Amino acid sequence: MGTNLRSKRLVTIQEDQRNPYQRDRDRILYTQAFRRLSGVTQVARAEESYTYHDRLSHSLKVGQIGRRLAEYLPDISDSEIRNGLEVNEDVVEAAALAHDIGHPPFGHIAEKELDERVTGKNVDEGFEGNAQSFRIVTHIAAHDDTENGLNLTYATLNAILKYPWMRADAGAGENRWGVNEHEKWGVYESERKPFEQAKDLEPTNKRQSAEAAIMDWADDLAYAVHDVADFYRSGILPFEQLLAEKTVERDEFLTEVEEELDIPYHEGEDILDWLRDQGGSNLLSPFNGTKEERRSLDYLSSTLIERYMGVEKGGVYLQDHDDSEPYLQIDQNISNEVNLLKYMTIYYVIGDTALRAQQRGQCEIIGELFEILYRAIDPDGGEDTDIIPNPFRQQANELSSGVSNKKICRLTTDILTTLTEKQTVQMHKRLTGSSPGSIRERISY
Repeated sequence: MGTNLRSKRLVTIQEDQRNPYQRDRDRILYTQAFRRLSGVTQVARAEESYTYHDRLSHSLKVGQIGRRLAEYLPDISDSEIRNGLEVNEDVVEAAALAHDIGHPPFGHIAEKELDERVTGKNVDEGFEGNAQSFRIVTHIAAHDDTENGLNLTYATLNAILKYPWMRADAGAGENRWGVNEHEKWGVYESERKPFEQAKDLEPTNKRQSAEAAIMDWADDLAYAVHDVADFYRSGILPFEQLLAEKTVERDEFLTEVEEELDIPYHEGEDILDWLRDQGGSNLLSPFNGTKEERRSLDYLSSTLIERYMGVEKGGVYLQDHDDSEPYLQIDQNISNEVNLLKYMTIYYVIGDTALRAQQRGQCEIIGELFEILYRAIDPDGGEDTDIIPNPFRQQANELSSGVSNKKICRLTTDILTTLTEKQTVQMHKRLTGSSPGSIRERISY
């Protein structure tokens, strides 16, 4: 595909010393939507502890890993790149910085709650964080050379599309790329135009671009490695018991892994034994924060990232000659190791009863706010638009009676996905009367 089309934008701009993709990366980095991610949950609640990654620190690490992958993989994949596949490190980094930009406060549990609220208003395409990310960069975020969005290049828009399709009907099942299109999708109908222009770069239907695939893998690596380290440090994840031989904890975990991930018990044992050999004896006891423990954990994290980039044992490469296969090829053994690490966080943290109790309250907050804002936006809803923050209040006032549920839902979720978790709680308290605050204390957006 020609470079000119890859670097094309919706609106022509005046260039400077940066290449077009560097401009994309810088535009995303300086948005309010990106800064907001410091107040949004990655796994544990944002601001609960500085030792946990929030969405901002996670996104920065995904950007760093993605960039290094984009620099490294074309060189080692030379024999499998036969048709001039283009991979640009700035495109990958820009997509990585933007990949979570549309996720709501409180993480995936709020994403599910918003999807249920939106579909409950008879809007079948629902809500999805990845689709909201694409909507923000193409429609909501502001830049001075375009009316809507950041006016990114087609290549960067294509790389943001982790799920390059619209939502399918319930019961659609998995597509040829192994994803259920009803459960995960990447774009709403309202952003069809930039979506189709970006997808013109990809000749194979619904296949991730090479740069999107690299970004997606970088996201998996950051989640798998850094979140495990976070929760071992905090004492929630008993890493030391999993690495030790013949413990009850290890046996129960590997039995669950075999059932849920279809990774054979003996293979899980081999993975944990390898982790122990890399981390050494300092990781065979609960984490106390000693210098030796911190060095061992940092060394293990660095070793894992190199291994899963393909540096340590290969098994990760690019190809562009088989249209029936993804551009990024990952050895099954490496994939199993990453999935096992990711499952540690799911098993010990996301399944924790304390977190579940938090999430129940967070769903209540998100659900109630959605309904309050929906009624305020709806010209026939009977609420006052003065409770809506600008610039969304202006948009709400422009709606006329009989406007579609879809437009009201989109504007409602647009508001919620501009909020940090602190702002969300503050707004909920004020609008429900549990803590009205002061008229001098404004929620800033």
